[in-house]
Amino acid sequence: MILDFVGTGLSDKVGMIRNTISNVAASERSSMIDEISDIGIYAFVVAVIATTIGLLRWRIDRLDWKIGSGLLVIVAVAVTLIAGYEAYTTGNGPVIHYKLVYVLGVAFPLAVLLTAGQFWEIDKRLGIALYAGGVIWAILAPLFFMVPTGYDGAYERMLAGLKLAWFITVGVMIWRDPDIVRRVSEDQRQ
Repeated sequence: MILDFVGTGLSDKVGMIRNTISNVAASERSSMIDEISDIGIYAFVVAVIATTIGLLRWRIDRLDWKIGSGLLVIVAVAVTLIAGYEAYTTGNGPVIHYKLVYVLGVAFPLAVLLTAGQFWEIDKRLGIALYAGGVIWAILAPLFFMVPTGYDGAYERMLAGLKLAWFITVGVMIWRDPDIVRRVSEDQRQ
């Protein structure tokens, strides 16, 4: 998000309130603004993959946990395709942006909700917060398509901020205790 803010701030053609993150990243090819935004998007993809690896490293043997962690791979692929395909297509091929946005809109909240159960076992308050965050994101994300065009950039950045909050929370937990499985009893991991 920082690089999105930098790219938007440097641009005189796109605005943070009216233009989406994709608008900034798909601005003029080979411009510095485009490159800054692309780096930010791909850095986010790397963070999603690192989070997935961190969650799987915990060796939690719950089906909901494994599915939720696996959905993060779908999130990473969707974001990569949104950024890469839109940036490098000639415009003559199929329009896949919205289809990928729908995939992202389903995969991310499901990943949050499916992993929240195990976080509940680790820390009840965190579990409640993650369940609430997943529900809030699932409700707010579809409303993006009803936001007036002049404000869709601000709304998308708000959703991105909520998504980033989840990744930061989980990333801090992984960083603090990369082998949390020893703190969770066998019956809580199944």
